[in-house]
Amino acid sequence: MPVRVRPLLALAFLVALGAVAIFLALSSGSTYLAPADIARALAGDSGTAEYRILVHLRLPRVLMALVVGASLSVSGAMFQSLFRNPLSDPYTVGVSGGAALGASAAIVLGSSFALVAIFSFAGSLAAITLVYGLSRLRGLGSGGLILGGISLSFIFSSGVMLIFALARPEAVHKALMWLMGDLSLARYDALYRMGGVALLLLGGALLLHRHLDIISFGGDFARSLGVAPVDTRAVFWIGGLLAALSVALAGVIGFVGLIVPHSVRALVGPVHRRLLPTSAVAGALFLVICDTIGRTVAMPYEIPVGVITGFVGGIFFLVLLLGRGRGMG
Repeated sequence: MPVRVRPLLALAFLVALGAVAIFLALSSGSTYLAPADIARALAGDSGTAEYRILVHLRLPRVLMALVVGASLSVSGAMFQSLFRNPLSDPYTVGVSGGAALGASAAIVLGSSFALVAIFSFAGSLAAITLVYGLSRLRGLGSGGLILGGISLSFIFSSGVMLIFALARPEAVHKALMWLMGDLSLARYDALYRMGGVALLLLGGALLLHRHLDIISFGGDFARSLGVAPVDTRAVFWIGGLLAALSVALAGVIGFVGLIVPHSVRALVGPVHRRLLPTSAVAGALFLVICDTIGRTVAMPYEIPVGVITGFVGGIFFLVLLLGRGRGMG
């Protein structure tokens, strides 16, 4: 049986743990920054190397991890409720495949970070629109949406491989790093624009918490209680856009939107008024910790954060499988 705790207590614990994780993320790396160094840099002592490391490299990276982690977690929680499937994640509707195709094309063409983000977001948006259009045209249910997303992901992945087959090796390597999830590309200008939109979408998701509670019981039940199709579409588009923005900012980072809301649901229950904010905080914290591990475990080299989340996600599900294995025989 899952152990339920008081939601406010869980949220307070996560916030406190998050403060510690953020401090460790800012201080850890190839150059260690002591608390006094961080305090001086934050006070505005801009002439030091510590200031440049903290303000220009580590702080935007931590902020990017917070925004992306929260967005992926809330998106995953929304899709798990919309599809009534605890194994759904933000990439279920083909977001990652469309983003990978757009970003790979931009990288191979030698585009700037801003253009890569725009191409990535455009690819994600194209995937969401195609899946939504197919569902509207053919009247597909949640199962059809998932199958449509998987089908498009295969098509987009083939397109990425075709680009790699025709591209220069150095461009392929750069694209592969992006596909593994790379927070080292964090920039303040991208955070101001896309991060602000992500925060607005997170607020919109919280406003739909009652609708999500009802939708999670099924479409017929939701309609009988007055949940209009426009509300269901709002859930789909907000979840999809949160995932699209996350991929555009930091590449494809797996498992965050799958394991975090799955774990939080066992901790605070399925009521979305508690589930969504707790998932946002837990996802932000999880990605900050994973990125810190990736930056420090093999110094002076950096491991892309998507590799770390992949290891953690795989171990998580192995433990879950072994813990429930006796009842699955």
